[in-house]
Amino acid sequence: MPESSFAPLLRVLAVATLFAPAAGAQVGHDPARSPYRDLRFGQFVSVSAGKLFGSGGTLGIGPRDGDVVWLRHEFLADRPLSIALGGGYARANRSYVDLDETVDRIKGPERTNLWFAEGTLQLNLTGSKTWRGLAPYANLGLGLGFGKRLPVDSSGYKFGTRFYIAPGAGTRVFLTRRLYVRLEARAVFWSLSYPEAYRSSDPDGFGPVLPLLAGQPIKEWAPAPMLHAGLGYAFRRPFF
Repeated sequence: MPESSFAPLLRVLAVATLFAPAAGAQVGHDPARSPYRDLRFGQFVSVSAGKLFGSGGTLGIGPRDGDVVWLRHEFLADRPLSIALGGGYARANRSYVDLDETVDRIKGPERTNLWFAEGTLQLNLTGSKTWRGLAPYANLGLGLGFGKRLPVDSSGYKFGTRFYIAPGAGTRVFLTRRLYVRLEARAVFWSLSYPEAYRSSDPDGFGPVLPLLAGQPIKEWAPAPMLHAGLGYAFRRPFF
């Protein structure tokens, strides 16, 4: 086929290319009435508070139910993928073991302080837009939890520093272009390590301190679900 015969086709394709974005914008919704709105800012800071749940592991001596506060700074949170840095504090409950008891050796609960430091990878399900003011997401946090030993615990157990993974899901509810509410549910999974004394025989012949651990691994992964809500602010750099 002669080259000149392609000329009309090329002209049609060129015109279609110019008008395709405008036509695509009109498909489905009038832009003024569209449920989608662009996110204009790339950084978000939020402060939230909520509840920590969980059983504390098989023996209940890991951190469980309590109050939690959280601070998070998200970067490029107007993109499909974003990252965040965060930290938190929890005032949680946990049980402890009294080695001087011969029958009911698990005592408590007692209050314990926990601190968190975390990096988070987040998938923003509506990308660079909100849908009717909502920006839902799923994320995965990797971090460290820090806890001190209870003075009343004579068994040698301490929570110490624990690596954890935390899958979660939530949404940002935008009240204005900058101000939003964050609602999130997540589960913190960390490994609990028990002292060898927990499955050793008592010197007075009472058998293992905790028979539940007889023949079982000395470590276990325990989930600590978390629900929290708070307020956030969107900005560029710095705060404008």
